Amino acid sequence: MDNLTDLQTEAMGELFNIAYGLATSLISDSIGRHASMYVPEMDIIDIEKLAETMANVTENGKEYYVVSQVFLNYLEGETVMLLSKDSAEALTDCYSMIDDMLNSADEDDVKSCTMEISNIITSALIGRIADLTNTEIFFQPPEIKLLVNHDIFDSKRTSEFSKVIVIRIIIDIDDTEIKAHMYVLLKGQSLARFKEALDYFIEHYAG
Repeated sequence: MDNLTDLQTEAMGELFNIAYGLATSLISDSIGRHASMYVPEMDIIDIEKLAETMANVTENGKEYYVVSQVFLNYLEGETVMLLSKDSAEALTDCYSMIDDMLNSADEDDVKSCTMEISNIITSALIGRIADLTNTEIFFQPPEIKLLVNHDIFDSKRTSEFSKVIVIRIIIDIDDTEIKAHMYVLLKGQSLARFKEALDYFIEHYAG
C-alpha cells in the first residue's frame, strides 16, 4: 500500500477505526438513533488512478452527491465524499425521525444532511491525525454538488495532488444501510507527514 510498512498499514487501520468510532458516536447523537460504522476497505493510490477508482464504484447515469473540503497546514489537500442520491435520501429519512421538517424529496434538505455526515466523518479523521501530531489542521468551507457519475471526475482539479487515501464506508442506522466513499487527496509532502503520524501512533498508542 504505497510503500507503507506492515506496521504502518496496521496502524492506519487502527487509527481510522478509532476516528470512525468517534464519528459513529457523533452520528448517533445527531440522528437520535443507534448507528454503527465500519470501513471494509482502504487503500492509497496514485492520483492518476482516481478517475478509474471512482468509475468502479459508480453507475452510469446515476446521480451522486459530492462533498469536497480543502484542509491546510500540517497536512494539505482535499477530502471528497461520494454518496449516491439513494443513500443520501435514505440518510435524510433517518434525520427526519427527529426533525419532521426535513424531507428527502427536498434537495436542499438532502444536501444539508449529507453535509452534516461528511463534516462529522472528515473532522473525526483529519482531526485525529492532528491530535496525534500535536498540530493544527484548518478547514475551508465545504462545497456540495449533485452530479451524474460521468461528471464527477474533473482531471483539471487533480494536477496539484499526488496521492489519494481511498476509504469505503458503510453506515448502519437501525435497518438502513448507507454506503459512502471517502477520498483524501494529498499534496506534496503530505503523504510523508501522514506516515510520520502513523509512526508516532505506533510508538505512543498502538499495541
